[in-house]
Amino acid sequence: MGLYDAVDRGGAGRKKEKTLRKPLLIAAAIIAAVVALAVWACRYQLQFRSCVSALTDATRHARSAGDFTVTVDGAAVPAGADDLSDLLRLITASGAGRTGTAPTDPPLITITYGDGTVLDIWQVPLENPSNDWTEGPFFRCTFPGGRTYGYDTDQIPMTRLTRLFS
Repeated sequence: MGLYDAVDRGGAGRKKEKTLRKPLLIAAAIIAAVVALAVWACRYQLQFRSCVSALTDATRHARSAGDFTVTVDGAAVPAGADDLSDLLRLITASGAGRTGTAPTDPPLITITYGDGTVLDIWQVPLENPSNDWTEGPFFRCTFPGGRTYGYDTDQIPMTRLTRLFS
């Protein structure tokens, strides 16, 4: 063993090689976050579109068979198939709202379609509404297979829904 064999030549005074490891890791993390957000947004929209598609089928069945009931505050009210179509048009135009769980109190409006689909509507206070009204509808769709989808929206005033079924 020579005199200089024990000397570490890669010490503090030596220049380190520049690598792309850190920038690549940061770029990979950013790409992963963007992909995760895109997947979440697509799933969110697909759930809403699936709900609207099922409601469209239920409305079509109700129009052709005339087999549906509407209750407001627990009492049956007369409603026509055109009212169901108007409601579907409002729901479709409002877009996907803020998903969540249904309130525990009984719904204000319940629509039972003949194919087993049930649409419950509650009046709920809105969080960060983008319009002048502070209360809006919470929709919960229960489909024949047992699947549910619930959301609230600030795009439909509750007064419009109550007038639709009064």
